[in-house]
Amino acid sequence: MVLFSKEVFLVKGPAIVRLSGKVWVLGKDVSDSNVYVDVGKILPFDRDSDCKISCTGGESWLASSSFVGTSIWKDIVQRILFDVRILRTVLIMGNSDTGKSTFAVYLINEALHNGFRPCIIDADIGQGDLAPPNAIGGAIVSNQITDLREVNPQFIEFIGNISPAGFEEIIIKAVKKISKNIRILSDICIINTDGYVLKNGIDYKIRMAHEIKPDVVICLGQYSVFGTFRRNFLSSLVLYGKSPINTIKSKIDRKQRRLTQFLRYVGGNYGSTAIISIKIKETVFVYKGKTYHRSQLGRYGSLYLMDRNNIVRIQRKKLVGIFVGLGSNSTIIGFGIIVSASRGRLYIKSGISKFDEIYLSNSRIGQNDQSELRVIN
Repeated sequence: MVLFSKEVFLVKGPAIVRLSGKVWVLGKDVSDSNVYVDVGKILPFDRDSDCKISCTGGESWLASSSFVGTSIWKDIVQRILFDVRILRTVLIMGNSDTGKSTFAVYLINEALHNGFRPCIIDADIGQGDLAPPNAIGGAIVSNQITDLREVNPQFIEFIGNISPAGFEEIIIKAVKKISKNIRILSDICIINTDGYVLKNGIDYKIRMAHEIKPDVVICLGQYSVFGTFRRNFLSSLVLYGKSPINTIKSKIDRKQRRLTQFLRYVGGNYGSTAIISIKIKETVFVYKGKTYHRSQLGRYGSLYLMDRNNIVRIQRKKLVGIFVGLGSNSTIIGFGIIVSASRGRLYIKSGISKFDEIYLSNSRIGQNDQSELRVIN
């Protein structure tokens, strides 16, 4: 197939794209190479008119460069990198499926191309690409990429939920903590956020911006969201960006992509990792930002977390399968899945053998599924 340069070739994964000629994906030169597109991901291929592309697997289609691809964001990126007098932090926000992660990758690649040393904080706890769902990841990026999942996080903060509602302040605190540690290692910090911007979500994003104090805020998608944010946040430059058309993910796409990210950290079908036994009374538990130094397993297998003012009870049937963060010295060092509880011990499937902190989430993982639960108070 010979393509015309005013059209962008879109590919939805899982797929392998074979390229002959000059081609770019989000500012990265991928000419004369093969590019893998991950499950549920949609990548735009910008190319010269004589480029040839063949695609195995997935779905592919052509779209006008006026509506998709890097051309819709080129002016914004140039303004960010060259017109902002003091540039340290960029906050990206917008509704779901407005291209936030894609824009972040493009900005990273252009920053690298122009000599910057960028870092990325992925604060989308439901559809994040750096850390597993339920967590926020941060990393210095040294090489151009086509997908944030190519980057390994150097900083991780565990939130414990895949929806930001009810966890807003915990997320803001976590983003600030990673930002403080990572900004000294980079000269531009790019913060990607979740799609919670409607109703109470816009207030949450405004609070986040006030706490983080970005130099530039990028609002993608609905112009009304941009207008509301700009009226209520006057401390920084706020820019509006289009969202690409015909790139909306279905609920099935989101679930598949979330599950593959879970399995990246705990292994398919619980992986080839070991079952680790740990004494409950010698373990510190963290749930919803609160730390519990006292805990015990009840007669019928329920886990009780206790502090001076509160007792959290997790029934045994809901305890098994919970996705957890594993830590030491208040630092996440790995992840696992609780597989059983008995005789004062928890048994966790994980590649981490030594830890003394368990960060509980509201997500349970079966061998072929992922679902949400709510801890019973």
